[in-house]
Amino acid sequence: MRHYYRLTDLAIEQILDLLDRAEHHRHNPRSETLARKEFVLIFLNPSLRTRASFEVAIRHMGGGVTTLGADAIWPLEAQPGTVMDQQQTEHVFEAALVLSRYYDGIGVRSLARGQSREEDLQDQVLASFMERAQVPVFNMESAMYHPCQALGDLLTVRDLLGGFKGRRLTITWAYHPRALPMSVPNSILLAACKTGMDVTLAHPPEFALTTGMMELAHAEVERSGGALRVCHDRCEALKDTEIVYAKAWGGLGRYDDPAREAEERDRYRSWIVDKDAMSRTRRAFFMHCLPVRRNVVVTDEVLESAASKVIHQAENRLHVQKAILEWLYAWNER
Repeated sequence: MRHYYRLTDLAIEQILDLLDRAEHHRHNPRSETLARKEFVLIFLNPSLRTRASFEVAIRHMGGGVTTLGADAIWPLEAQPGTVMDQQQTEHVFEAALVLSRYYDGIGVRSLARGQSREEDLQDQVLASFMERAQVPVFNMESAMYHPCQALGDLLTVRDLLGGFKGRRLTITWAYHPRALPMSVPNSILLAACKTGMDVTLAHPPEFALTTGMMELAHAEVERSGGALRVCHDRCEALKDTEIVYAKAWGGLGRYDDPAREAEERDRYRSWIVDKDAMSRTRRAFFMHCLPVRRNVVVTDEVLESAASKVIHQAENRLHVQKAILEWLYAWNER
């Protein structure tokens, strides 16, 4: 049985095929691919684009959909072997099996809690659903990955630049008042490296991604023939780039000393994408996964400019998620 956990589990040929199918769905929005199938979308965290785009995608393809928020279900436990004498009322092991009896597919969003590094690195909620479910499970953003966003980002890059090989992308850290998860930067980094782009990852020294994630990224570069550099000088990182992808994320220090991590984050309030930052690029496009804090991550001027492609980027989520669902069920029904 096939699940969809992270984009880089797929071969590059499969990714390119998915992008082609997404382009098909852009121009042919309705089908009966999921006719007589029912899906449940479980959101343990808030969502606007992911929830709306998945609900519309499933309905456009002839399926039925139930959406359950965290307030609509029992608090879930995901750790195997735990003694459930605290807040959690139901284990994912039973929930996944029960939902498999009702539905043909399960979508799960469960973000990093930022309390236990081990728990977040293990992606325990998604891992437990995939282990026990008897129907396909698709990742609508987990502690470590946002594979639907990453595929939508690749479609946007292809729309803007016509391809990937050798094209320049800068992923830049941005200040945020909260220590956000690393799932989006992890995913766009791996996706860009896998497709052979020339990638610059810009962040203050205290806000590195995990060592394991960087090792995966370098391995993808070796296979694809792309390039990857890490830069702590924001201005240097933006020089001559073709796409500026801004994203805030918290430092790994939040697990051990949250107060210190917050102080370190506050020191870099100047890491905002403004007119001056964009002027250092090669007339670059601006991308962000949304939601975005205006005049914190990016200025109004940039967000409202012709260079900003965030709305197009968000629309592409609908098209790629249709391709993902099609891919899941074409294979699982063999």
